[in-house]
Amino acid sequence: MEQIVEFGYFAEQFPSCFHATILVKHLDEILNLVDIGANQVKKGTNATLPMTLSTYKNDISRRVLSLPNPKSFLRVCKLMQENWDKILEITESENSLSAITYIHVYKYGEKAMLNSENVRERIGSKSAFIESIKNRIRASLGYKYSLQVDISKCYYSIYTHSVAWAVCGKENAKKYLRTKQPQTLKQLYDFSDKLDAFVRFQKNNETNGIVVGPFTSRIFSEIILAAIDRKLMERGFVFRRYVDDYKFFFRTEIQAQESLAIIEKILNEYGLNMNTEKTTINKYPYEIISNMREAFEAVQKKEGVFGVLNAAAFYHSKGEKGAYKYALKLIRKKKPAKDDDMGMIISSLVNIMLLEPKYGKYIIDYLGKYTDTWSKDTVTALINNELLCSLQNELQQETLLFAQIIKELKLDITAKNIITILQSENDFAIIIALDIWKSRNKNVIRTRSEAKDIKKAINKLATELNGEEYSGARWLLLHEIKLRKWFDTSSFPKPTQDMFFDKLIALKITFYKGIGKKLY
Repeated sequence: MEQIVEFGYFAEQFPSCFHATILVKHLDEILNLVDIGANQVKKGTNATLPMTLSTYKNDISRRVLSLPNPKSFLRVCKLMQENWDKILEITESENSLSAITYIHVYKYGEKAMLNSENVRERIGSKSAFIESIKNRIRASLGYKYSLQVDISKCYYSIYTHSVAWAVCGKENAKKYLRTKQPQTLKQLYDFSDKLDAFVRFQKNNETNGIVVGPFTSRIFSEIILAAIDRKLMERGFVFRRYVDDYKFFFRTEIQAQESLAIIEKILNEYGLNMNTEKTTINKYPYEIISNMREAFEAVQKKEGVFGVLNAAAFYHSKGEKGAYKYALKLIRKKKPAKDDDMGMIISSLVNIMLLEPKYGKYIIDYLGKYTDTWSKDTVTALINNELLCSLQNELQQETLLFAQIIKELKLDITAKNIITILQSENDFAIIIALDIWKSRNKNVIRTRSEAKDIKKAINKLATELNGEEYSGARWLLLHEIKLRKWFDTSSFPKPTQDMFFDKLIALKITFYKGIGKKLY
């Protein structure tokens, strides 16, 4: 339960300054306010809207990450906690390389850990990437062809009612819904019905699509995908799956082609569709373990930090998805040499952030660790310019990333950027901008008239928030402003359902690591 809340509430793409650490410290007290009784399933007042963040997917499209209302999220967590053994059983699949837990070996034994990137980062566990390739190589023995299949917009396409089909069997679930028979199915059906409802409540009670971001959605999807695995196994398919990416193995290319209709039919039974653009047939060898690690370590000794970043660019261009991430992890303890061209290094780092914004946290840590190697004025001008470009192009994740860099590295920020953030729809960045203005306004480059414009923008924001509810998409901004007393909140909406948010305030539970003094 603690792992799911602390490491599974905020997806890895969110900056580290947003977290659930304080919530975990008071988890028992907060959970007392979360009811998961049968009477909650049909309660329309439980529906909430998640906060959203538009993130980089590719040069053409964006992916929307969500942060659900904390009470809605904890309701799902609590139900999962009380049925954890059942969930482990129904998500078990020998074909899945993305199990919801994994065994982490400690000095004095083994412990089951959440199979989340955030957990692996915190405990320093090695990536399972190479082991997954080895697993697929072993499974492919005797098969000359590989068919790669991807589910189209998986999380956005999941029909929440299909979780009952996965848990009970589709026909059994439909029959029980009509007749309430057989009675032996009652416990399983009631669990799946609750899970369906509580997951819907995170997304305004919608049945089509689940929120993308929290680890609870990974668990929910794995329940459905494990059921699909069992269907595929019944049809005799040899395959491995990582989340919603499948690799099937065949002896002939014709067999691979002929299987597509069967695979799609099974996916369609659960309301899912094949992404035809990503469907490919490859001839052996289709699984290759690259020598990227050895290459990076060798070039680091000879050419230093820029050499590693340059090598990462080469491997990335060859299709190695994790090249930049591995390179950034490798240089963490490597201080640039005195003769290194910091201009080239910083240029490379910023371009990596624009290409893969989710790796921004590694770059921020690196720049913060070696502040004496770069010019503060140069970096300030560069980051402010990139922040403005991101704001003008409405790139939410990139805006948030550059705002965090300014906050973490204590750089100056222009008044224009502060005002533009406050006028944007990016509540995560607004929280950082308000924090900078209220806690460190000496770092805001402004004229007297611009200072007045900032205050006008804040007053306008306060007026806009008057009509918002804590069940709405701006709950985090409402909560942090009220908790930190950034401005008068007497006209803010009062929680109408219960005392949940009042309890968060009373316990000083924040979801943001601010600049000023600690709240806890």
